[in-house]
Amino acid sequence: MSNDDTLLAEHAPPGPARRLLEIICGVLAAVGVALFLVEAVLSAASIVGRTFLRNAVPGDYELVRMLSAVGIAMCLPYCEIKRGHVLVDFFTLKAPPAFKRFLDAAASILMAAVAFLLAWRTGVGMLEIRQYQETSMVLGLPVWWTYVPLAPTFALLGLAALSNMLQWREPS
Repeated sequence: MSNDDTLLAEHAPPGPARRLLEIICGVLAAVGVALFLVEAVLSAASIVGRTFLRNAVPGDYELVRMLSAVGIAMCLPYCEIKRGHVLVDFFTLKAPPAFKRFLDAAASILMAAVAFLLAWRTGVGMLEIRQYQETSMVLGLPVWWTYVPLAPTFALLGLAALSNMLQWREPS
């Protein structure tokens, strides 16, 4: 059994709250992927228009920027709940499993803290940008609209990280 198999064997079975969190993260990631597909179509339409019709889609860069921010943020909780983030285990290959669990729990706590901080500050930033009525340059879209899904998405990322921390248990 490899080290990865050992760590997976120590993983506690998911409860109903964890399963619900996984479903929510999955739905959010699917929405994020849909946004990326919209970006791809928008970019292709703009390139075709610019190349053949000498007329790009107005505000294509603005829309891609906004959709990218939201799409990436929406995929982060799913990546966290599935433990899909990059793991560098070069220094811990021969470390005892208990030490690896400790490092994993510490990383989850740190991820949750950063995610909740981002949720809070993104929410505050959204209110300030809304108050100042900042708009995009070409289309004049309110910039604060982009922030609306970000704060709850970062909060969900924090919950996913905490859930990952609670999923680990001592080996039998």
